[in-house]
Amino acid sequence: MKKIIFIIITSLFYSINAYGSVDGKGIICKCFDCNLNHLDPSSYLADKKPTEIGFHFKINKVAIYYLSKIGDNIKVSENLQTTLRKKKRFNIDQNEIKWTYKDSLNIYAYVLDRKTLRLSKMNITKTKIFNRRSCKAYSEIEFFKNMSLLSEKYQTYYDKKPNKNKI
Repeated sequence: MKKIIFIIITSLFYSINAYGSVDGKGIICKCFDCNLNHLDPSSYLADKKPTEIGFHFKINKVAIYYLSKIGDNIKVSENLQTTLRKKKRFNIDQNEIKWTYKDSLNIYAYVLDRKTLRLSKMNITKTKIFNRRSCKAYSEIEFFKNMSLLSEKYQTYYDKKPNKNKI
């Protein structure tokens, strides 16, 4: 009887997806080669340079988080065009995590290399790369904590910029 239970448990263990779960994890990605024409319009630019962007994986869907300027405040905001029921499903294999995303103008394909954590944003046919980002992976709590810290960093930077307005 013990051998049968051992065989059942062992076979169940090996039938589980060996790729590793990304559920509840997030990545924060920084541009190293970005085309400004293909950035989300809600993403804040600091001195015409793209700020970091976050992707949170939960329940087989991915949510996109930006640092956005709302008035004089730099805040972490989930993509306004992606509601809970519209969050994008992602596909995962041993080497990559892939998903698509539609903004107001285009449909993009995202591909994350799981070994290097390099993220590519391409046209939907994957024939042209628009943006490349280097990412770091975080647990769920650390992801939101680090996104918040980034908004504080950019808020401080924004507040120190000289303001030439007279009113």
